[in-house]
Amino acid sequence: MFTGIIEAVSAVTKIEKRGSECRLSIKNPFGNEIKTGDSIAVDGVCLTVESFTEGTISFFVSKSTLEKTIAAKYNTGSTVNLERAMPADGRFDGHIVQGHVDSCGKITGVRKIGDGVETEITFDRKFNDLTVPRGSVTVNGVSLTIAGLEGNTLKISLIPETLKRTSFAGTLKTGAEVNIEFDILGKYVARIMHRGGNDEALENLIEKL
Repeated sequence: MFTGIIEAVSAVTKIEKRGSECRLSIKNPFGNEIKTGDSIAVDGVCLTVESFTEGTISFFVSKSTLEKTIAAKYNTGSTVNLERAMPADGRFDGHIVQGHVDSCGKITGVRKIGDGVETEITFDRKFNDLTVPRGSVTVNGVSLTIAGLEGNTLKISLIPETLKRTSFAGTLKTGAEVNIEFDILGKYVARIMHRGGNDEALENLIEKL
């Protein structure tokens, strides 16, 4: 599990294609603080450390991951957000992030407001039920709050500190694709509502909490 609080921004150093899969290597900002088998969220995608040196971390990226995320569009030098899995005694600063990207969204608007940036992202309409104003969403691994919502377009406001600590400062461009993971709590509620067909299902859930 992750929290969406980025620990480091790194860069892709090598991409080795293996048919419909690949081996992805990035600069290692963690040194020897990691080990083989560790889970690291790369732009919000949970990947397993296959091997590492003090300078490089390598991951195997499956066909399914390449199809559902922006990983297939990486080039040497592409910047990525990194977060190691949350330790059991860690501080919970963001929201529950699984590292399971639901879909790619597209940036449809970028507007500078003071020192911050307001960004609009359009996503697949089938996920509309998983978004609410002021709710949580993960974009390229970053825990963010939905500042505005209209249909299948959400708006996020990025403060200077977020721009400073993530890859967003150099990657926010109209037309660019981003990884989106919707809030897991919203997914469970939506499934219960769809299964029950009315508000009774949600009421039953609340009574059990």
